[in-house]
Amino acid sequence: MRKTGKKIIRFYNNSGSLDNVIQFLENIQKKVNYLNLTVTVEGKDIKVTLFGSRDLQHLATERLKDLANRFL
Repeated sequence: MRKTGKKIIRFYNNSGSLDNVIQFLENIQKKVNYLNLTVTVEGKDIKVTLFGSRDLQHLATERLKDLANRFL
């Protein structure tokens, strides 16, 4: 039986560029599948909440970190 849960990851937009945030969000849509997620953007703070199996959450976390390093 797979364990499901919720995981919250926070990122900070160092560049302050709205275009970079938009590219980051578009790439999340392309790269992260099979999980429900919500994203909240407030100023330079970005909060991503993942819902689903923990194995998929772990894989998605790695992808999100890579995308954040590239765009933020």
